Amino acid sequence: MSSANDLPLRLSVHHTECLPADGAVLDVVATVRGEEPAHADVRHDGLAEVILLDSSGSMGAPQAKMRAARQATAAAVDALPDGVAFAVVSGTALATMVYPGDRRLAVADETTRAAARNALRHVAPHGGTAIGTWLLLARRLLATRPDAIGHVILLTDGRNESQRPADLRAAVEDCVGRFTVDCRAIGSADGVHDWDAAELLGIAEALGANPVVPVEDLTGLTGEFRAVLTRAMSRRVPDVRLRVRTTGLARVRFVKQVHPALADLSGRGEPAGELATDYPVGAWSPHDQRDYHVALEVDAMAPGARRRIGWLSVHAGADTTPVEVPLTVEWTEDALRYSEINESVAYYTRQQDYAAAVQRGLAAARAGRVAEAEEHLGRAVALAHATGRDDDVALLTRVVDVLDAAGGRVRLKPDVDARLTQSSLVLAHQTSRWGPQEPPAQRAAPAGPPAPWRHCGDEQTGAYCEGCGAHHLSADRPGAGRS
Repeated sequence: MSSANDLPLRLSVHHTECLPADGAVLDVVATVRGEEPAHADVRHDGLAEVILLDSSGSMGAPQAKMRAARQATAAAVDALPDGVAFAVVSGTALATMVYPGDRRLAVADETTRAAARNALRHVAPHGGTAIGTWLLLARRLLATRPDAIGHVILLTDGRNESQRPADLRAAVEDCVGRFTVDCRAIGSADGVHDWDAAELLGIAEALGANPVVPVEDLTGLTGEFRAVLTRAMSRRVPDVRLRVRTTGLARVRFVKQVHPALADLSGRGEPAGELATDYPVGAWSPHDQRDYHVALEVDAMAPGARRRIGWLSVHAGADTTPVEVPLTVEWTEDALRYSEINESVAYYTRQQDYAAAVQRGLAAARAGRVAEAEEHLGRAVALAHATGRDDDVALLTRVVDVLDAAGGRVRLKPDVDARLTQSSLVLAHQTSRWGPQEPPAQRAAPAGPPAPWRHCGDEQTGAYCEGCGAHHLSADRPGAGRS
């Protein structure tokens, strides 16, 4: 396995250079990416994989789900390079070993892969669903290889009905920092899903912040598993950290991942010296790129002053030299200068706004608050339409009739099955990446709402909403976007 020093990590930052003299919030987008070393000699004996296969009774309705899941798992096993430690677990109300037969990890080679494929033939759907129990067995298995980079594929078609929510949350917390997870959720072609989006998003956010992917076409499940395995097998660094170090002029308000999926990392910060905090961002490969939104509260300063308020850096353990970038700003009374919005910040702000609007709209719909649901879902439709995300608009039509996409006017469909909303919520947390490769429509500023809109019960008066902790842009207000 390559050492941390063998994998170059690159860090770039984007932010506005001017702040108002009376102080403000500086929004920074940080991009972290890996690069292929000049001399790569990668072995796979430093990797460990556990596949958690939902085998509950619902996987047999219809039987095609279980067949597709077995085939996909077999394909994933076939994709394991020699030397990788691995196991396959059947998940019901219990967690049961499929392969190997006892609670340990096997080592991938031609013989063990064939044995695992054979064992999969005997997995049949039965019983309930207790996802926390599955995760804890994965933790126990991976703990036998503390030197390896641990990864888990979690496949399910249902909600955690055989376990108390508190027990699932406790299990997830017990797994934080032990391994990363990729969740795949099986649904039906008509968009009806029995799994719980909030449950899976919570698991994903805590255990690696990878996107939760709904699979409605079972024919694509095998390819999806192979792709997940290929990415996992390219990881070389187990524990990358994003460090935020400030001067006395600034304090961290929040740190969020904004690509490839939205995830709030603020509560995961660990002290790293005076005025410095490390945020774990998971294992890394040469092909990985992730973007983060760091918000810093900055003190007032005399107009014309220019100061360094902090540094962002990325490192992969004590034996690596951090890649550090300084953050310098100028204070001014010129509204035209401090009202400018950095393009990358605006791009990800809109995507965060979209996710917040979908989440609040669907929650209101489930609670029967029709007007509130239409307001937030209309906002979501307008944002998706303005940024060229036509697939998102189409997905929301499962819940609303779109009367005017550009203006954000929608009508909530009567008697919406809550199971139709799960994909919309999950996919709202996935983001496209800002950058030159995005088509112009993806980076164009959305039109402002047709009228002032309310969020969290209070009319917007600024770019930052204290009610929900999100940033918002409103193009119809002078100086909009100032944080």
